[in-house]
Amino acid sequence: MTPASVTAIFVASDGDYLEAVIEVDGQRLHVMDEFGGGQLAAGTRFQAELWPVAGESDDWDAIFHANPGREKRLQRLDGWRYLALGQVISVDPVVCDCGLLRVEDAFHTRDERCVGAYVGVTLARLDACLP
Repeated sequence: MTPASVTAIFVASDGDYLEAVIEVDGQRLHVMDEFGGGQLAAGTRFQAELWPVAGESDDWDAIFHANPGREKRLQRLDGWRYLALGQVISVDPVVCDCGLLRVEDAFHTRDERCVGAYVGVTLARLDACLP
């Protein structure tokens, strides 16, 4: 996976390697704190890398039917789990443009016909760390 480099605003943290809340481009994200959030004051701007951690392989039909609105965004499910909604931009490896970040290898195919398809894949966790 390739991280997304972002400017974030720190909101809160339960401690190192626990859940933290940050804001990126106006969106609140619940992430794993790998950036030392316990040392930051609320409202602090900082540079972060977002690392999406793909969940268990979703069912093929579910992936290709999860995004009828053709969106590119992260939809929080619970905790730091998300449904990453996006568009397949390449295969072998599969890369999905989900707006804020790109998700790689959430599922596998070599079928070029998938390029351009709008999909939804589950992220088990979204990590935030320092660059």
